[in-house]
Amino acid sequence: MGNSSITAGCRGSNKRSDVAPSHAEEGLNQGSDEAVWTTFEWRIDNFSSLLDRGNGWTTSRMFEISGLRWYLRLNPRDTKSGDEEEHVSIVLALSVASVRPNRVVEATFRFRIYDQLYGKHHQQQPVSHVFEIASRCCRTPCIVPLAALKDRSSGFLVNNTCVFGVELIKVVAAKANHASELLSVQKTNSICNAPQVYTWNIEDFFALKSPSYSPEFELCGHKW
Repeated sequence: MGNSSITAGCRGSNKRSDVAPSHAEEGLNQGSDEAVWTTFEWRIDNFSSLLDRGNGWTTSRMFEISGLRWYLRLNPRDTKSGDEEEHVSIVLALSVASVRPNRVVEATFRFRIYDQLYGKHHQQQPVSHVFEIASRCCRTPCIVPLAALKDRSSGFLVNNTCVFGVELIKVVAAKANHASELLSVQKTNSICNAPQVYTWNIEDFFALKSPSYSPEFELCGHKW
């Protein structure tokens, strides 16, 4: 039984968890001889260890659906802006290996939190997202109050174990109709704290030859 893999993505910091190997369920498409996997389940044992580590993102292992590689990310102590109540947030992300510069992936999916006692699973309404280089993570997370997850009557947390899932309802890869590029800008300290001015005094303007150049001068630590 291995642990989950931790990869970079979306937002927040990554923290390792003790996660049992997840599996994909067989989907509803039974028309072909091969099973079509449409749902991924993520079983997390020792869930309290994530809570002890506080606000931060943990990543599931990669799984493949519709020929693409995906993963889930979970934050057990997420907080909304202006809200002190803690929430469990889950997002779906497309792996770097499945992203192409000239392609977008339009996906419709829904998240699940499994009721391990009564089978009354919490299922989110389907949401859609266009995955591409600049947007590999969905922007509509599944959010449930942490207090509701820990409520014994919900059946979500049993023997310190939770089971989360995502069902890919529709996945379509299409050619992008725009160019996408990521630009990383590094902030540097300015060496020019105040405006500096160079004045070029020309004694005999009409004697200038074309083109004419001023003498070399220095401003803000650079020569011009």
